[in-house]
Amino acid sequence: MSGTSSPCKMHGGHGHQHGPHGSHQPHGHHWQNVIPQDDSVMSSQPDFPHMDDCSNWDIVKATQHGILQRCKELVEAGYDVRQPDKENVTLLHWAAINNRLELVKYYISKGAVVDQLGGDLNSTPLHWAIRQGHLQVIILLLQYGADPTLIDGEGYSGIHLAVLFQHIPVIAYFISKGQSIDTPDLHGRTPLMLAAKQIIGPEPTGFLLKFHPSLNAVDKVHRNSALHWAVLSANVNAVDLLLEAGSSFEIQNNKGETPLDIANQTRNRIITHMLSVSESNKSSRSFRLLKKLEKYELFLLLLISLFLMWSVGFILDMESDSWLLKGGLFTALAIGTQLLARHFVGYKSQQHLPTAFFVSSIFWIFMTWFILFLPDLAEVGFQIPFILSNILLLYLFYKTWRTDPGFIKTSEEETKRTIVTLAEAGCLDFRMFCTSCLVKKPLRSVHCHNCNSCVARYDQHCIWTGRCIGAGNHHNFFLFLIFLSMVCGWMVFATCVYWKRHCETSFDKDGLWIFITQIVSCSPWVLYIFIIVIFHFFWSTLMLILQFYQIVFLGLTTQERINVHIQSRRAKFPVSLRKTPFNQGCLQNIADFFQCRCFGLLKPNVVDWTRQYTMIIDPSQHSHFQTV
Repeated sequence: MSGTSSPCKMHGGHGHQHGPHGSHQPHGHHWQNVIPQDDSVMSSQPDFPHMDDCSNWDIVKATQHGILQRCKELVEAGYDVRQPDKENVTLLHWAAINNRLELVKYYISKGAVVDQLGGDLNSTPLHWAIRQGHLQVIILLLQYGADPTLIDGEGYSGIHLAVLFQHIPVIAYFISKGQSIDTPDLHGRTPLMLAAKQIIGPEPTGFLLKFHPSLNAVDKVHRNSALHWAVLSANVNAVDLLLEAGSSFEIQNNKGETPLDIANQTRNRIITHMLSVSESNKSSRSFRLLKKLEKYELFLLLLISLFLMWSVGFILDMESDSWLLKGGLFTALAIGTQLLARHFVGYKSQQHLPTAFFVSSIFWIFMTWFILFLPDLAEVGFQIPFILSNILLLYLFYKTWRTDPGFIKTSEEETKRTIVTLAEAGCLDFRMFCTSCLVKKPLRSVHCHNCNSCVARYDQHCIWTGRCIGAGNHHNFFLFLIFLSMVCGWMVFATCVYWKRHCETSFDKDGLWIFITQIVSCSPWVLYIFIIVIFHFFWSTLMLILQFYQIVFLGLTTQERINVHIQSRRAKFPVSLRKTPFNQGCLQNIADFFQCRCFGLLKPNVVDWTRQYTMIIDPSQHSHFQTV
């Protein structure tokens, strides 16, 4: 340590950690949680505090700061790496909690005991690393034979500590390496029970449920299930997740109490209501009937929407001039529709209301054309184009809705292999792995919260089609927008012809307001349908223009364009939408999007975006995609 290039001579850097945080730290040691959580950075760089020389540091301090050279000097001078300090903490503990990968390897090579218990919590180095979420140190210790099932002084094994400190990647790695999701702690509590009891919020309870834990297991002391613990802790999110997963609310603990009994005792109105509704639904014959009718919910929703749209137009078209009567009918219609939807259409199906409204709109638009507009346009070369446009519109809507947009699918075994591979490569984070779908995220994929799935080359979740738009159905969606704009354009023309022939108007003489009152009194239904047509024409045309710009000139999806725009606003230097790896020029962008060859003039890139993880740029060929 005598050379001037020694790291001990350097200034600056990060602080260091001395022990586990809060109530879980060994007595006599205090630390500052200022070390970055990036394992790749932490394992390669020691800390250099504001000191001129570390050649006189003791080995504990050198270990905390990651000064490998100083530690080697002291070990070579005769220091026993198995020797604990005055608080029964070994050097391996300090290296583990401070994420010192090289020191962990070095101390184990010098005889350090991997599962040595130490500190007031009687924990192993693995326990200390888990508390801090240092996944690379955890993996290294496991490779050297550390036992994750050992119980520390608080009664927790490794997976329980990962749950307690909400380290999702650590939980995923333990389960993928074969540790049981129902591993009990000293008191017989499973990780799911601990999450429901200790962690207020949806995670990690929701994450644990993806691995199919035992929902109705009970602990050894109180005989409480996970639902009992969630109710006792007033954990509304956990209660909701457990009930949705199918947890039993009839299990009794050692006092003979069900979760509902505990909710009544604690006077938590929200949880009491949730449990009461679940209990009454289970015993209700009507509820069981509704469960059988769930597969028909979308059809029922469509019928309700069709009836609602017709009713609105019918009330507007009534000959009565009493707006009080019409207002009362509208109120009754709104209340009746809401009650009908609430009792016969589930919450998840109600998110398809915009889709039902759109399909109902197209139906009544076509009926209006057939009944009212057809006689006036019989002599015009209009009928065949309009009918064909409607047929193609409905066909492309169906194709967009039914075609798999590119959902990323995987088996349970493949998921576990992926987790282990990413974790051991230091890439198990939200950028590479989706904790909701438990899949490795391909290039350009995004998790859609509406569909609860990752979608390849995600563009958007379109509320009008009720479907994600991705690699599998994006071209159908683009064509759907074209024909929707065409149908709406035909209808605008047909409406103007109808008004001209059937309504006495004096726009040139009396102005716009008188013209509006004239066409309202002439046919409120036609005006009602015209407003709907204008609405659909506006959003479809605007979206079509944006889609055309993004596909042809940018080679980007809607999500990517938004992300680039956000990054450009945050960056010091502007980011160009045109200069992205996915922009291959207008003709090539069109060829890639539609997979068209134009009689051999174009050569589209064939890419399976559900399996595409990296992209290598070849300047001579614009781009080259390689699956990894």
